[in-house]
Amino acid sequence: AVVSTQSTGELMVWLGGLFSQEAYVTATRQSVAQCKGYSLEELKLQVSVHDAPVELDNNSFGISGLKLMGARHDTGKLKITEDIMSDLPYTRLSWVRQDDVKAIGKKITLPVYLNNMRTILVETLDFATDEEKFYERGVAILCTSLT
Repeated sequence: AVVSTQSTGELMVWLGGLFSQEAYVTATRQSVAQCKGYSLEELKLQVSVHDAPVELDNNSFGISGLKLMGARHDTGKLKITEDIMSDLPYTRLSWVRQDDVKAIGKKITLPVYLNNMRTILVETLDFATDEEKFYERGVAILCTSLT
């Protein structure tokens, strides 16, 4: 088998439009593990949100169209808001070795659901924050606002 070490450039995938979102996330993990020669257990998912497309390396995959319910992303951190929903325009998912994970200080782990029915859990993601009460407010990420 030939393994490509090329980056995905600025390729962005609308996760909500895929048939199986969980399979895509798993495939990205397997791709990085194979490319780098790591075991799957060594890899941890890191997330970063950007206002514009960013260059993606061979550890990263771009996701577009995510919706954040009950919070907003501002200057690298999540903040509680009265808005029902806000956009996460360009989200970069990066698989890194657990030994190389950068500490983000105080963090919150949020569920990523397929839609606002919240019946299909796709993944959980860690975000930096300075605030509390995310769980009490039911903050979550949606792959699509369609039901």
